[in-house]
Amino acid sequence: MSSRRTGRVLVATSGSTASESAITFAARTAASRGLSLELVFVVPTAASAGPYGVAPDVLVRDAGRRVLAQGEELAGRVAPEVDVTSTLLIGSRADAVVEHAHDADLVVVGAAPHDLLGRFWTGSTVTGIAARATSPVAVIPRDFAGGSKPQVLVGLKSTRHADALLATAFAVASQTDSGLRIVHAWQMLSPYDNAVADRLPTPVWEVEEGRRIESLLIDLRMAHPAVPVQVDLVHGQPGRVLVEAAREAGVLVISRPLHGGFVHHLGATARAVLREAGCPILVVPPSERPAAADYVGAAVATAP
Repeated sequence: MSSRRTGRVLVATSGSTASESAITFAARTAASRGLSLELVFVVPTAASAGPYGVAPDVLVRDAGRRVLAQGEELAGRVAPEVDVTSTLLIGSRADAVVEHAHDADLVVVGAAPHDLLGRFWTGSTVTGIAARATSPVAVIPRDFAGGSKPQVLVGLKSTRHADALLATAFAVASQTDSGLRIVHAWQMLSPYDNAVADRLPTPVWEVEEGRRIESLLIDLRMAHPAVPVQVDLVHGQPGRVLVEAAREAGVLVISRPLHGGFVHHLGATARAVLREAGCPILVVPPSERPAAADYVGAAVATAP
């Protein structure tokens, strides 16, 4: 599979309120980066009947085309200068989007609803795309209307394979004239150790971890001298720490674990912030080499 990008932002829509927010974000991003925009709607494959496959219902296809037409109209109002196309896909939602978006510069999806039923039906689609896409994936909350908080927040789990994550975060901060806050949250294994951790002197390993993080930032600080950077090592459950910090952020940038073979999944922290954070979340694919990250647009800090 080729890794060459096609100069397009792809947004998956279902016609929901969250999808409208995703289309708005995607259209602004495409406009800010001079990219085209593609809307996709996935028609689930119908269940088989006997030895013969059953084609998807015509009514569902027609509904999908209406959703796409409405999405194109919205994108045209938001960014009339952007070239917009739409595609009707057939198959499993996450599989179809991941396969079709393999050469996109950015994939955009609406966040799953906060209610339990909504999470059950749509949460697996969002996490499935974010866990497997070869492109960065932006997950947009349903009530997103443009960023009024000029801060890019980075959830840094480890300094290993963090090049793409940090390069992307600096690029977003530079493009949006935002400050950058890098948060590395940690906690002890036992409740007792956690209870006394804040009362003890700063452990040596925490000081060393801070130094390792700073060493990763040397070249990026030089490349983006106008970006103010704050590094915080915070004692607390990582998911809760990032969700709380995201209240003050215009976008939260995280990466998914680096896996080999055919195993792809999001860690517990990533799933928690996708479920609870109130700002757009950018999930960066892991990489063992630095990324240029110039495809990330300025929509995260653009008011409507």
